[in-house]
Amino acid sequence: MKKFWLLMSFALVLVLGACGGDGEGGEDESGQPADEGVTTEEDGDEGDDADSSDTALAEQTYEQNNCMGCHGEDLSGGSGPPLTNVGSEYSEDEIRTQIEEGGDGMPAGLVTDEEKLDALVTWLASQKSE
Repeated sequence: MKKFWLLMSFALVLVLGACGGDGEGGEDESGQPADEGVTTEEDGDEGDDADSSDTALAEQTYEQNNCMGCHGEDLSGGSGPPLTNVGSEYSEDEIRTQIEEGGDGMPAGLVTDEEKLDALVTWLASQKSE
């Protein structure tokens, strides 16, 4: 019985450590600066500069707030659900509420800056399977 609780405690520490974070940059495992974001959109997509900067801010926020620890570097999932099709499954309001309030294993309040939150919500809502 002690082994079970020890194993459960260890698993909880791993999950909380991967999903939590202090929101600071640094380097990821590859040694690249944390401000080099996740690239999930196709190269060559043309859009105005505002869309491009919002996407870059969203990807940077995704990485710096350790979202990829649970949802994967490429949004494919891990200990958290995949986000590759989240825009088809949830509205922007539902995505925002999940990020702000947490639940279902996700901690609340990981992104508190409104500009970053707006960019992240819009970017995630655009993640739709074709």
